[in-house]
Amino acid sequence: MTTSENTRPDGDTVEVHTPADVVYVSTLRLTAASLAARCDLTIDDIEDLRLAVDEACALLLPHAASGSTLDARFTLHQGRLEVETSVRTGESAEPDRTGFAWTVLGALASSVDVRKQDGQLIIAVTKQREAAAR
Repeated sequence: MTTSENTRPDGDTVEVHTPADVVYVSTLRLTAASLAARCDLTIDDIEDLRLAVDEACALLLPHAASGSTLDARFTLHQGRLEVETSVRTGESAEPDRTGFAWTVLGALASSVDVRKQDGQLIIAVTKQREAAAR
């Protein structure tokens, strides 16, 4: 089976698992940028998403359990990329929603959601292609 470079993403999913350490966040930023281009996001949208992934990781990493992984799940759609980043945490872990990182994350992403599931703290970020200025 061969694929064409013109094939549009429709729910394709890519998962990346790294050690929960700040030195690996650049891997997730690079992956986000590459996949966002595949979703036909604009250059500005791609840069916003790269920074949003960085901020989401900055909010998660202080809560990561020792020896855990930083996991990212990217779901591709035409004109939209959904990114879920997560770490294994303790029960009471919550991202700081009053700090600068949260403010920046909210400004860069089309939507942001935080949830806990099965011992994981998850930050879900969606970036949708912005309409061209008229």
